[in-house]
Amino acid sequence: MGENAKGRVKDNACSGVCRATEVLEHIPVLVNEVVSFLEPCFEIGTIVDATVGGGGHSAAICERMVVKGIKGQVVGIDIDPEAIAQAELKLAKFGCEIVDERSEVKGLKKMVLLVHSSYVNIEEIVERLAVKPVAGVLLDLGISAIQLNPKRGFSFDQDGPLDMRFNPDTGPSAREILLKSSVVDLKRWFMVYGDEPFAGRIARRVYQLRRNIRTTRELAEAISSVVPKRRLRHTLARVFQALRIVVNKELENLKLALRAAVRIISPGGRLLVVCYQSGEDRCVKELIRLEKERIKALTAKPIRPSTEEIKVNPRARSARLRVMERR
Repeated sequence: MGENAKGRVKDNACSGVCRATEVLEHIPVLVNEVVSFLEPCFEIGTIVDATVGGGGHSAAICERMVVKGIKGQVVGIDIDPEAIAQAELKLAKFGCEIVDERSEVKGLKKMVLLVHSSYVNIEEIVERLAVKPVAGVLLDLGISAIQLNPKRGFSFDQDGPLDMRFNPDTGPSAREILLKSSVVDLKRWFMVYGDEPFAGRIARRVYQLRRNIRTTRELAEAISSVVPKRRLRHTLARVFQALRIVVNKELENLKLALRAAVRIISPGGRLLVVCYQSGEDRCVKELIRLEKERIKALTAKPIRPSTEEIKVNPRARSARLRVMERR
Protein backbone atom coordinates (compact mmCIF):
# COMPACT_ATOMS: atom_id res chain seq x y z
CA MET A 1 0.00 0.00 0.00
CA GLY A 2 0.81 3.64 0.11
CA GLU A 3 2.29 4.29 -3.31
CA ASN A 4 0.72 6.37 -6.02
CA ALA A 5 0.32 5.96 -9.74
CA LYS A 6 0.89 7.85 -12.93
CA GLY A 7 -0.26 7.03 -16.49
CA ARG A 8 -3.66 6.45 -18.04
CA VAL A 9 -5.83 3.51 -19.02
CA LYS A 10 -9.21 4.18 -20.58
CA ASP A 11 -12.40 2.24 -20.04
CA ASN A 12 -15.30 2.95 -22.37
CA ALA A 13 -17.84 0.82 -20.48
CA CYS A 14 -18.58 3.23 -17.66
CA SER A 15 -21.71 5.03 -18.94
CA GLY A 16 -20.38 8.54 -18.33
CA VAL A 17 -19.67 7.98 -14.64
CA CYS A 18 -16.16 6.55 -14.97
CA ARG A 19 -13.16 8.33 -16.44
CA ALA A 20 -9.57 7.50 -17.32
CA THR A 21 -7.59 6.19 -14.36
CA GLU A 22 -3.90 6.68 -13.57
CA VAL A 23 -2.55 3.19 -13.02
CA LEU A 24 0.80 2.58 -14.68
CA GLU A 25 3.85 3.97 -12.91
CA HIS A 26 4.56 3.56 -9.18
CA ILE A 27 5.74 6.80 -7.58
CA PRO A 28 6.57 6.74 -3.85
CA VAL A 29 5.34 9.83 -2.04
CA LEU A 30 7.67 12.18 -0.10
CA VAL A 31 10.51 9.75 -0.74
CA ASN A 32 13.35 12.22 -0.12
CA GLU A 33 11.82 13.33 3.18
CA VAL A 34 11.22 9.75 4.30
CA VAL A 35 14.80 8.68 3.56
CA SER A 36 16.27 11.78 5.21
CA PHE A 37 14.37 11.18 8.45
CA LEU A 38 15.29 7.50 8.50
CA GLU A 39 18.95 7.90 7.56
CA PRO A 40 20.16 8.62 11.13
CA CYS A 41 18.67 5.22 12.09
CA PHE A 42 20.42 3.10 9.46
CA GLU A 43 23.35 2.10 11.67
CA ILE A 44 21.17 1.52 14.75
CA GLY A 45 19.21 -1.43 13.40
CA THR A 46 16.61 -2.79 10.99
CA ILE A 47 14.21 -0.58 9.03
CA VAL A 48 10.68 -1.98 8.68
CA ASP A 49 8.63 -0.76 5.74
CA ALA A 50 5.30 -2.02 7.02
CA THR A 51 3.39 -1.00 3.88
CA VAL A 52 5.95 -1.91 1.25
CA GLY A 53 3.57 -1.63 -1.71
CA GLY A 54 5.55 -1.73 -4.95
CA GLY A 55 8.81 -1.23 -3.05
CA GLY A 56 9.47 2.40 -3.95
CA HIS A 57 10.37 3.66 -0.48
CA SER A 58 12.32 0.52 0.38
CA ALA A 59 14.33 0.84 -2.84
CA ALA A 60 15.23 4.43 -1.99
CA ILE A 61 16.23 3.40 1.55
CA CYS A 62 18.42 0.58 0.20
CA GLU A 63 20.01 2.90 -2.35
CA ARG A 64 20.97 5.35 0.41
CA MET A 65 22.40 2.54 2.54
CA VAL A 66 24.52 1.36 -0.40
CA VAL A 67 25.79 4.88 -1.10
CA LYS A 68 26.70 5.32 2.57
CA GLY A 69 28.38 1.92 2.72
CA ILE A 70 26.00 0.73 5.45
CA LYS A 71 25.22 -2.98 5.65
CA GLY A 72 21.67 -2.48 6.84
CA GLN A 73 18.57 -4.62 6.51
CA VAL A 74 15.02 -3.77 5.45
CA VAL A 75 11.92 -5.81 6.25
CA GLY A 76 9.01 -5.12 3.91
CA ILE A 77 5.48 -6.10 4.92
CA ASP A 78 2.28 -5.93 2.90
CA ILE A 79 -1.11 -7.56 3.18
CA ASP A 80 -1.55 -7.51 -0.60
CA PRO A 81 0.07 -10.55 -2.29
CA GLU A 82 0.36 -8.65 -5.58
CA ALA A 83 2.29 -5.90 -3.80
CA ILE A 84 4.77 -8.41 -2.41
CA ALA A 85 5.34 -9.83 -5.88
CA GLN A 86 5.92 -6.34 -7.33
CA ALA A 87 8.22 -5.38 -4.45
CA GLU A 88 10.32 -8.49 -5.00
CA LEU A 89 10.95 -7.45 -8.60
CA LYS A 90 11.80 -3.88 -7.57
CA LEU A 91 14.16 -4.89 -4.76
CA ALA A 92 15.82 -7.97 -6.31
CA LYS A 93 19.00 -6.07 -7.18
CA PHE A 94 19.73 -5.46 -3.50
CA GLY A 95 19.33 -9.12 -2.51
CA CYS A 96 15.75 -9.94 -1.59
CA GLU A 97 13.88 -12.92 -0.20
CA ILE A 98 10.20 -13.60 0.53
CA VAL A 99 9.79 -15.33 3.89
CA ASP A 100 6.82 -16.92 5.63
CA GLU A 101 5.48 -14.77 8.48
CA ARG A 102 4.89 -17.91 10.57
CA SER A 103 8.38 -19.32 10.23
CA GLU A 104 11.27 -18.66 12.55
CA VAL A 105 13.84 -17.61 9.98
CA LYS A 106 16.87 -16.42 11.90
CA GLY A 107 20.16 -15.17 10.61
CA LEU A 108 19.07 -14.38 7.05
CA LYS A 109 21.71 -12.19 5.42
CA LYS A 110 19.64 -10.84 2.54
CA MET A 111 19.40 -7.06 2.55
CA VAL A 112 15.61 -7.18 2.08
CA LEU A 113 13.15 -9.62 3.61
CA LEU A 114 9.56 -9.49 2.34
CA VAL A 115 6.60 -10.80 4.33
CA HIS A 116 3.03 -11.21 3.10
CA SER A 117 1.08 -10.14 6.17
CA SER A 118 -0.80 -7.27 7.79
CA TYR A 119 1.12 -4.55 9.59
CA VAL A 120 -0.99 -5.45 12.60
CA ASN A 121 1.39 -8.42 12.97
CA ILE A 122 4.56 -6.32 12.91
CA GLU A 123 5.59 -7.26 16.44
CA GLU A 124 5.30 -11.00 15.85
CA ILE A 125 7.09 -10.75 12.49
CA VAL A 126 10.06 -8.91 13.98
CA GLU A 127 10.33 -11.50 16.75
CA ARG A 128 10.16 -14.49 14.39
CA LEU A 129 12.69 -13.08 11.96
CA ALA A 130 15.04 -12.08 14.78
CA VAL A 131 15.77 -8.70 13.17
CA LYS A 132 15.97 -6.61 16.32
CA PRO A 133 16.96 -3.95 17.11
CA VAL A 134 14.39 -2.11 14.99
CA ALA A 135 15.59 1.41 14.29
CA GLY A 136 12.77 2.69 12.10
CA VAL A 137 9.23 1.87 10.99
CA LEU A 138 7.49 3.39 7.97
CA LEU A 139 3.73 3.28 7.42
CA ASP A 140 2.63 4.77 4.10
CA LEU A 141 -1.13 4.44 4.16
CA GLY A 142 -3.88 4.56 1.54
CA ILE A 143 -4.10 2.54 -1.67
CA SER A 144 -1.36 1.85 -4.17
CA ALA A 145 -1.23 1.74 -7.94
CA ILE A 146 -1.41 -2.04 -7.74
CA GLN A 147 -4.87 -1.83 -6.23
CA LEU A 148 -6.14 0.49 -8.97
CA ASN A 149 -6.40 -2.50 -11.29
CA PRO A 150 -10.12 -2.64 -12.23
CA LYS A 151 -10.45 -6.25 -11.10
CA ARG A 152 -9.70 -5.16 -7.52
CA GLY A 153 -12.77 -2.92 -7.30
CA PHE A 154 -11.22 0.08 -5.53
CA SER A 155 -11.78 2.76 -8.14
CA PHE A 156 -14.94 4.39 -9.44
CA ASP A 157 -13.03 5.36 -12.58
CA GLN A 158 -13.20 1.89 -14.12
CA ASP A 159 -15.80 -0.83 -13.93
CA GLY A 160 -15.00 -3.97 -11.99
CA PRO A 161 -16.28 -6.26 -9.24
CA LEU A 162 -17.14 -4.46 -6.01
CA ASP A 163 -14.37 -6.02 -3.92
CA MET A 164 -11.97 -3.49 -2.29
CA ARG A 165 -10.06 -6.03 -0.18
CA PHE A 166 -6.33 -5.39 0.23
CA ASN A 167 -5.97 -9.15 0.57
CA PRO A 168 -8.41 -10.70 -1.93
CA ASP A 169 -8.22 -14.05 -0.15
CA THR A 170 -9.59 -12.98 3.24
CA GLY A 171 -12.67 -11.30 4.67
CA PRO A 172 -15.92 -10.13 3.09
CA SER A 173 -15.88 -8.02 -0.06
CA ALA A 174 -17.45 -4.56 -0.33
CA ARG A 175 -20.50 -6.10 -2.02
CA GLU A 176 -20.97 -8.61 0.80
CA ILE A 177 -20.71 -5.86 3.37
CA LEU A 178 -23.26 -3.72 1.52
CA LEU A 179 -25.74 -6.60 1.50
CA LYS A 180 -25.52 -6.94 5.29
CA SER A 181 -25.53 -3.22 6.13
CA SER A 182 -28.37 -1.02 7.37
CA VAL A 183 -29.13 2.54 6.29
CA VAL A 184 -27.77 3.70 9.65
CA ASP A 185 -24.51 1.83 9.07
CA LEU A 186 -24.06 3.30 5.62
CA LYS A 187 -24.81 6.86 6.68
CA ARG A 188 -22.39 6.63 9.61
CA TRP A 189 -19.60 5.22 7.44
CA PHE A 190 -20.01 7.86 4.74
CA MET A 191 -20.05 10.63 7.36
CA VAL A 192 -17.27 9.40 9.66
CA TYR A 193 -14.87 7.86 7.13
CA GLY A 194 -15.66 10.06 4.15
CA ASP A 195 -16.77 13.41 5.61
CA GLU A 196 -19.51 13.23 3.00
CA PRO A 197 -22.17 16.03 3.22
CA PHE A 198 -24.70 13.96 1.22
CA ALA A 199 -24.22 10.90 3.42
CA GLY A 200 -27.92 10.50 4.28
CA ARG A 201 -29.37 10.57 0.80
CA ILE A 202 -26.56 8.39 -0.58
CA ALA A 203 -27.06 5.84 2.21
CA ARG A 204 -30.79 5.60 1.50
CA ARG A 205 -30.23 5.17 -2.23
CA VAL A 206 -27.46 2.58 -1.87
CA TYR A 207 -29.51 0.64 0.67
CA GLN A 208 -32.51 0.68 -1.67
CA LEU A 209 -30.47 -0.68 -4.59
CA ARG A 210 -27.96 -2.78 -2.65
CA ARG A 211 -29.09 -6.16 -4.01
CA ASN A 212 -28.49 -4.95 -7.56
CA ILE A 213 -25.11 -3.32 -6.88
CA ARG A 214 -22.45 -5.82 -7.92
CA THR A 215 -19.84 -3.63 -9.61
CA THR A 216 -18.04 -0.34 -9.07
CA ARG A 217 -19.95 1.17 -11.97
CA GLU A 218 -23.31 0.21 -10.46
CA LEU A 219 -22.33 1.74 -7.10
CA ALA A 220 -21.12 4.91 -8.83
CA GLU A 221 -24.37 5.18 -10.79
CA ALA A 222 -26.44 4.75 -7.64
CA ILE A 223 -24.52 7.61 -6.02
CA SER A 224 -24.72 9.80 -9.13
CA SER A 225 -28.52 9.53 -9.13
CA VAL A 226 -28.82 11.54 -5.88
CA VAL A 227 -25.83 13.92 -6.01
CA PRO A 228 -25.46 17.15 -8.04
CA LYS A 229 -23.27 16.60 -11.07
CA ARG A 230 -20.86 19.39 -10.10
CA ARG A 231 -20.17 17.62 -6.80
CA LEU A 232 -20.16 14.07 -8.12
CA ARG A 233 -16.47 13.31 -8.56
CA HIS A 234 -15.48 14.42 -5.06
CA THR A 235 -18.47 12.59 -3.59
CA LEU A 236 -17.56 9.37 -5.39
CA ALA A 237 -14.02 9.60 -4.03
CA ARG A 238 -15.26 10.10 -0.46
CA VAL A 239 -17.84 7.31 -0.55
CA PHE A 240 -15.47 4.80 -2.13
CA GLN A 241 -12.83 5.74 0.42
CA ALA A 242 -15.27 5.23 3.28
CA LEU A 243 -16.37 1.82 2.04
CA ARG A 244 -12.75 0.76 1.49
CA ILE A 245 -11.88 1.73 5.07
CA VAL A 246 -14.76 -0.37 6.38
CA VAL A 247 -13.92 -3.40 4.23
CA ASN A 248 -10.30 -3.47 5.39
CA LYS A 249 -10.89 -2.26 8.97
CA GLU A 250 -8.21 0.28 8.23
CA LEU A 251 -8.48 2.62 11.20
CA GLU A 252 -8.88 -0.15 13.77
CA ASN A 253 -5.86 -1.93 12.32
CA LEU A 254 -3.86 1.28 12.08
CA LYS A 255 -4.29 1.95 15.79
CA LEU A 256 -3.07 -1.55 16.62
CA ALA A 257 -0.09 -1.25 14.27
CA LEU A 258 0.95 2.14 15.64
CA ARG A 259 1.00 0.91 19.24
CA ALA A 260 2.92 -2.21 18.17
CA ALA A 261 5.46 -0.09 16.28
CA VAL A 262 6.15 1.98 19.39
CA ARG A 263 6.80 -1.21 21.34
CA ILE A 264 9.36 -2.62 18.90
CA ILE A 265 11.35 0.51 18.03
CA SER A 266 14.58 0.94 19.97
CA PRO A 267 15.38 4.20 21.81
CA GLY A 268 16.50 6.79 19.30
CA GLY A 269 14.62 5.00 16.51
CA ARG A 270 11.89 6.65 14.48
CA LEU A 271 8.31 6.03 13.39
CA LEU A 272 7.20 7.67 10.15
CA VAL A 273 3.57 7.72 9.02
CA VAL A 274 2.26 9.09 5.72
CA CYS A 275 -1.49 9.77 5.95
CA TYR A 276 -3.91 10.65 3.16
CA GLN A 277 -7.14 11.39 5.03
CA SER A 278 -8.25 12.93 8.30
CA GLY A 279 -9.16 9.67 10.05
CA GLU A 280 -5.63 8.33 9.63
CA ASP A 281 -4.10 11.57 10.81
CA ARG A 282 -6.30 11.59 13.91
CA CYS A 283 -5.02 8.11 14.79
CA VAL A 284 -1.42 9.35 14.63
CA LYS A 285 -2.14 12.43 16.74
CA GLU A 286 -3.92 10.24 19.27
CA LEU A 287 -0.85 7.99 19.43
CA ILE A 288 1.41 10.97 20.14
CA ARG A 289 -0.89 12.02 22.97
CA LEU A 290 -1.28 8.55 24.49
CA GLU A 291 2.39 7.56 24.14
CA LYS A 292 3.98 10.89 25.13
CA GLU A 293 6.14 9.13 27.73
CA ARG A 294 7.68 6.90 25.07
CA ILE A 295 7.71 9.01 21.89
CA LYS A 296 8.16 12.62 20.91
CA ALA A 297 7.00 14.28 17.72
CA LEU A 298 9.79 15.57 15.47
CA THR A 299 7.32 17.32 13.17
CA ALA A 300 5.17 19.95 14.88
CA LYS A 301 3.05 20.05 11.75
CA PRO A 302 2.80 17.36 9.08
CA ILE A 303 5.19 17.63 6.16
CA ARG A 304 3.42 18.00 2.83
CA PRO A 305 4.67 17.41 -0.71
CA SER A 306 6.25 20.29 -2.57
CA THR A 307 4.53 22.00 -5.46
CA GLU A 308 7.05 20.34 -7.77
CA GLU A 309 6.22 16.85 -6.46
CA ILE A 310 2.50 17.42 -6.83
CA LYS A 311 3.01 18.51 -10.45
CA VAL A 312 4.80 15.23 -11.18
CA ASN A 313 2.43 13.12 -9.07
CA PRO A 314 -0.97 14.81 -8.47
CA ARG A 315 -2.06 11.94 -6.20
CA ALA A 316 0.53 13.10 -3.65
CA ARG A 317 -1.52 16.22 -2.97
CA SER A 318 -3.26 14.86 0.13
CA ALA A 319 -0.18 13.18 1.66
CA ARG A 320 0.92 14.25 5.16
CA LEU A 321 4.06 12.92 6.84
CA ARG A 322 4.44 12.85 10.63
CA VAL A 323 7.65 11.69 12.30
CA MET A 324 8.08 10.49 15.88
CA GLU A 325 11.18 9.43 17.79
CA ARG A 326 11.36 6.76 20.48
CA ARG A 327 12.60 8.15 23.79
